[in-house]
Amino acid sequence: MTTPDIERPPHGAYAWYLTGSSLWMAGMSLQGFLFTWMLVGILERPAAEAGFARSLAEFPPLLILFLGGLLGDRYDGRKLLAAMHVLVALPPLALAVVYGADLLDYWWVVLFGVLVSGIQALSDPARQAALTRVTRLDTQRAVTIMIICTSLVGLSGFYLGGRLDTLGLGVVLVLQSLLFLTGLAATLRLPPLPAAPAAARGTAWKTLTAGFDAVRQAPLIRDLIGLNFLSSLFNAGAYIVVIPYIVRTLYAGDAAYFAMVMMVFTAGSIGSNVALLAFMPLLRPGRLFLLMQPTRALILLALLFEPPPVVFLALMFAWGLNMGITTTLVRTTVQELADARYRSQILSILLVSFMVASPLSAALLGLLVELTDPLTGLVPGIAVSFLILVAGLRGARLWRYASRPPHRLMEDG
Repeated sequence: MTTPDIERPPHGAYAWYLTGSSLWMAGMSLQGFLFTWMLVGILERPAAEAGFARSLAEFPPLLILFLGGLLGDRYDGRKLLAAMHVLVALPPLALAVVYGADLLDYWWVVLFGVLVSGIQALSDPARQAALTRVTRLDTQRAVTIMIICTSLVGLSGFYLGGRLDTLGLGVVLVLQSLLFLTGLAATLRLPPLPAAPAAARGTAWKTLTAGFDAVRQAPLIRDLIGLNFLSSLFNAGAYIVVIPYIVRTLYAGDAAYFAMVMMVFTAGSIGSNVALLAFMPLLRPGRLFLLMQPTRALILLALLFEPPPVVFLALMFAWGLNMGITTTLVRTTVQELADARYRSQILSILLVSFMVASPLSAALLGLLVELTDPLTGLVPGIAVSFLILVAGLRGARLWRYASRPPHRLMEDG
């Protein structure tokens, strides 16, 4: 049973939340670009080593993510998010010093990835849980507007990454740190976000297990998290691991071209969310999620034919449209269904489905690309897309789910 947040947030809180989260996303978008391109474009490591590096960087934060969910439910969200903005600004500055001393190597990049991913894991559950406490909109619109705004500002991170050859790695790392610190100023303008009373009263272990129980007792949340894991494993994984090698080997792309590819993909994701917003609140989000699966398989199939550069970019835009819809539908539906007392922890479990899939797919797809070729790394995503469709239709809960309007949620609470 969903328990609503009773207190009405003050005017302006949502705007400050969007500002802080957007600057955070800009820094993290740049992080994703830098981590990949330092391995692929600067150090020129083979695909298997790059995939292994991403696995090393993203496995440790998995346990940290549960800690992030626990902290998000037990401590003031504003103070926690502010602390994370300060901490995440430090690794880029440290790596800039390492680069300036001409010491940059494979393991420094891995350590950089571990530190930033770990801090992100501490922050993300609290950041996502805070959303419904700072907005007066319904959950679907609030989440979608947040994704649109953060993705738009996140494009600036890719733009800075594309200027890497001009500005130099040291300067770009300092700019990344400044993005996080600028977001701190907006985060401090949020209202106090105290812990949920039920979470604050219990022991840490009791609160943690209560979050898992909340997921266990909600079959639809379990379905969404499971299907999201499958999707992230070989669809999102293909974007993260396979596309950089397609860009470099098949299209002879440099850092600027890789940044453009990422920007085109993100633009597609933004466009899909803008379109979704016009139709929200959606009554049957599960059906749309399932229908997106075969369309993504067709996009990946088209990429296998090594299309000309213009068509390649158009397909990346279409892939971004598709991924934008599916990711938003998963997040909005879980937010709607989550028990407010344990929302940070429920969202941390959802985030784990992304984060477990990422290092696993990095290792598996990186090895597959090295043993075969980059295009072969797209094949598993095609099969998994159809598997998700069949699994979702067979269980039927997701297909039948009807989203409840805000006033119904209040009555049920």
